[in-house]
This record gives sequence, C-alpha cells and structure tokens, in this order.
Amino acid sequence: MTASRVLSGNVPVSDVKAKAVRQAARRLGYEVNTIVRTVMSEMRRRRSTKFAGVLAFLNTSKEEDAWQNLPYNRVYLDGARQRAEASGFLLDEIWIGRPHWTPERTHQVMKARGICGFLVPPGSSENQFLFPLDDFAMASFGGLAFKLPVHQVLPDYFHNYSMCYQELWNLGYRKIGIFIPDYDLRISADEVLGGYLSAQWRRPKRHHIPVGKGAINWQEAEEAFCQWVQRYRPDAIIADYNWVPAWLQKIGLNVPGDIGLVHPALGPDVEDWSGVDMRRALQASQAVDLVTAQLLRNESGIPEEPKTVILPGRWVPGKTTASS
Repeated sequence: MTASRVLSGNVPVSDVKAKAVRQAARRLGYEVNTIVRTVMSEMRRRRSTKFAGVLAFLNTSKEEDAWQNLPYNRVYLDGARQRAEASGFLLDEIWIGRPHWTPERTHQVMKARGICGFLVPPGSSENQFLFPLDDFAMASFGGLAFKLPVHQVLPDYFHNYSMCYQELWNLGYRKIGIFIPDYDLRISADEVLGGYLSAQWRRPKRHHIPVGKGAINWQEAEEAFCQWVQRYRPDAIIADYNWVPAWLQKIGLNVPGDIGLVHPALGPDVEDWSGVDMRRALQASQAVDLVTAQLLRNESGIPEEPKTVILPGRWVPGKTTASS
C-alpha cells in the first residue's frame, strides 16, 4: 500500500519512505502505466468486475506518435480501443519501432505488463516479431507486407478498386487509370490490381490505359507518377496518396476541372475527396474481436487455420470528381 501511495501521488507519505520506494522502482525498471492506473481506479470507483485483461497495440512505426497524431491512423487506434474497452479489456499501446528496440524487449515488456494478446498493424516488418508467440493471442488488420499466419481483418481490396472504376465510369470518365506502388500491391496480395483490371476488362479496349508503376512506395513515386500521367493522359485516376493533387498541379492539371481523382481508402486527411470509405475503425475493432475470441477459447500462438475477415467499403462522393 505504501508503494502504491507513493507512485500514485494521491496520499501523503513521508519523504524517507517515498524516496526509498522511488529508488526501488528505478532499480527494478518499473514505470507507472497511467492507462492501467486509470482503469483500475475506475473499477474501484464503480466496484466493477468487468475488467478481463490487457491487450497490446504494437506501434511498429519509427515515429512514436504515428498512431496518435496521424488522422488516418488514429481512426484505427480509436476503433481498437473502443472495442477492447467494450469487451472489458485495456488496450495498451507499446512503441516497438523505436531505435535500438529488440524483439526480445517486446516480449519482456508484454510479459511484465500481463498482456495476453496483441494487434499487428499495417506497416510492420517481419523482424519485429521474432520473439516467442506461443503465450499470446494475436490478429492483424489492414494488410501486412510480409507473411505472418495469424487471423486478420482486411478491406475488400478487389471490391473497393473495382467500385472506384465503376463509379468513375458512371460519372462519365472513360480513360480511367491507376497508379500502384509496389508496397500497395504487396499488402493487398495484388488484389488492388485485380479489382481494377476486372472492371477495366468489362469496358471497350479503346478506353484501356496501362497501369502506372515503377515506384517502391508513394513517398518515392512523384517522378514516375508524373511521367505516367503525361504519357497516357488519363481523364481520371485512382490513387491513395494525398499529395497527388499537388503533383498534378505541378504538371498543369487541376482537380477536378482537368482530371478526376478518387481515393480507394478515404481518411480524415482526404475527407473531401471522392472515393471509398474502407471502414478503418471497424477493421481494427473486428481484429480485437478475433483476439478476444481466442482468449475466450483459451487459444494462443500461431493458429492452425488462420481466418481472414473481409470488409467491403462504401462509395462516398466528394469534390475531386465532376458531377454526373
């Protein structure tokens, strides 16, 4: 009780005892988890027995605030946290992408915090998960660029990209193009390409234009993208990067006056675009459901039969396309 009082700071304790507790905490590497403290305080206040355990949201990004401050990421985190809390679980974000962090450290921290399951977010890399997985339930969401045979929740890439093409066609566009960096292909197992080509195949060949490619990711795509646009002159483009309108303006094209633009993965950073709401919050919340279902069945580790939940998106009209 004395240690709890010192670390919470809520009850006065003598300076001598407080100093001894803090020294012991530093020696043991103990850090106050404000999230856990808040949950436990609320449980005591309400005399609730709902608390079921702690799940981890593994922030694998090089940026500590990548899931807190970036609006299109924050939606995932909020969806996961709301579903976890509704199910009686605390969701603890752990930044494992920080410099010099090791998989061994991830395992130690999760065991020390009593974590029973975790979420694997998009943008993760294989070497971040080279630690014993047998003690944890786990699931991923949004798509991974490497193979990790866990339960996962994915947007319906095929449906979403096909829908983008169809909606553009309905709006009167005919030379409908798509630019796809290699990373987008990998996380979707080529389904973004499949959805686009399936819709294109149903249209007369005179309207077909080659797929734009030649970039590892969007951050390195500007030159290849602009060259592709200038060569094939699409009248509408499917692209999931918010810098595309600025790139088009550099080569003398305005959206939507000169060219239409749709985003197949709308988020708060492109909320005025036409495109597809791929339901980020629901993806993350259903990934939490996959984890908690495993815990209820007393399952952990890599599943024998990983399941995939596919969520179709919804078309949202916006300001980056002409009216029909």
